[in-house]
Amino acid sequence: MNSTGTKKRVYGYDLLKALAMFMVVFYHFLMLDFSFEPGQLYVPNFNKIIQLICAAGVPLFFMVNGALTINNKITLNKVVVKVSRIFLIAIFWTLVLRCGVIGYLIGNGQPQSVFGFINYYWFLISLAYVYILNYLIQILPKWCGYLLVIAIFSVTFLNNFIWDIILFVDPDHTLPRWGHTGLFTLYGIVYSRIGAYLKNRNLSTPVCILIFLLGLALNIFTTIAMTNHDGAVYDGVNGSFPTFGAMFMSIGLFGLLKDVKDNFWPSQLIKTVGINSGGIYIFHLVFVLIIRDQMIAAFDQRTFPIYVVLLIALGVTILCAYISEWISRTPGKVLLKL
Repeated sequence: MNSTGTKKRVYGYDLLKALAMFMVVFYHFLMLDFSFEPGQLYVPNFNKIIQLICAAGVPLFFMVNGALTINNKITLNKVVVKVSRIFLIAIFWTLVLRCGVIGYLIGNGQPQSVFGFINYYWFLISLAYVYILNYLIQILPKWCGYLLVIAIFSVTFLNNFIWDIILFVDPDHTLPRWGHTGLFTLYGIVYSRIGAYLKNRNLSTPVCILIFLLGLALNIFTTIAMTNHDGAVYDGVNGSFPTFGAMFMSIGLFGLLKDVKDNFWPSQLIKTVGINSGGIYIFHLVFVLIIRDQMIAAFDQRTFPIYVVLLIALGVTILCAYISEWISRTPGKVLLKL
């Protein structure tokens, strides 16, 4: 997740990671009013549309990772070391934060299963899968690699879009268990390949904006179809990572920001957040869960004005960045180095 394919950092990648991490933190507060009553035809309100933009958060991390690593020659030894480190970091912080700090402070830190324990930092585990599969794609004949990527794309993005159309036309249609799938989050393979492809290609600003807006419209379409199908507001973020909506939003943002130069006033703060995005991901849930629970207890409600949640999310993002920055100056940095 470091923006260092060479000795020189790429500021645009730090900017993308900073934006993506803010989206993740904002989404995890889950304290917006979506104005929905079961049985009514659902049309997302402004709060939901803003939240839907967060579906680009995790994909952007995969895309930046792909831009930095796909075309580098990797060895089996490097993959084993990288994957082992990721698993150890995920297990260590799950024990310390979920089972320790969170469990002590708000009493819900005990995972219900081994899968729940391992999956607490699911993005790290998914990143490990991506490293493994990208290595396999590298050593396999090219046609095998292409077939694998096409298969993942078809089972996730294309399949999900087909079911969105079916359910939009007929909300009462039965959705099979595999109907809307992320295929064990292996869609990250597709995003990493897109990032590598776009790395040295330039899209004009108007094109990037149009692609982003098309993605947002498709994500709204998915949310309407799925909500009217099952009568509960569709997540639209976690569930939308392997969709054309999230893909196009991510492509638009990636093309728009990847070549931005370090020449405007908040650049140092953005660098700090981007460099420490891994640490923010690890630490932010502690603050989100504690703050969110305290708000609910104090105000007896889950919904707050969107600008309040945005400001709190920004504060948590910056705080966790500086906590991670401080740890990176100590021997404990090995527990954050992804």
